[in-house]
Amino acid sequence: MHDRDYLMRLINQMSVAFGQLMGLKEQKKHEEAIVHIDEFLSRELRLRARLALGLSDKDLLAMFSTGGVPNAESVAIIASFLQEEGDLLRELGREEESVPRYEKALRLMLYVLRVSGPVEGLRLEERAGALFAALASERCTAETRRAMWAWQEHEGRYAEAEDLLYDLREDGAVSPEEGYDFYDRLERLADEALTSGELTRDELRDGRRQWQLLTGETAS
Repeated sequence: MHDRDYLMRLINQMSVAFGQLMGLKEQKKHEEAIVHIDEFLSRELRLRARLALGLSDKDLLAMFSTGGVPNAESVAIIASFLQEEGDLLRELGREEESVPRYEKALRLMLYVLRVSGPVEGLRLEERAGALFAALASERCTAETRRAMWAWQEHEGRYAEAEDLLYDLREDGAVSPEEGYDFYDRLERLADEALTSGELTRDELRDGRRQWQLLTGETAS
């Protein structure tokens, strides 16, 4: 794992960089702020924003892994700055450039939150909520919707997770087996947990039957 002193220094440097970024935004120096983000990522993490956007999530996580374990702080910082860059581009009217950054940022944040939990100083839950809102009117990629699906289940929002499962199926972005696995996991939960996730036991069973009809398969 990364040395704790290194991680603390990285977090401190991030805080300074965010402060400078906010100052540039207040002065409406959006282009300078975008350059500032790129310089910070390049200096501290040896990664430019455009490269982070171009790498697959898997490759990016591998790049910042030690012993096969991604470093939560590094990944969360990259995600946060991609979100900030997306905000800047949106304010500049470059919507088509902001959306991919929002999606990448959200996927990385949800991964960190699911696997490692919150990261000190980054307010990832709040940031993720803002990204959900920013993308609400967008037709996100299947990759992003799969990340949302995993997150809704993780957070116990089972009805919303089920809706996303069927949405993904329409695009052929989820396999019949993944759907059955989802229903298997939910069936092991207590009634109270399902109800708090806005899904009753009867609705769960109806959902599984519907899934079986749609996929033309029998649950194993």
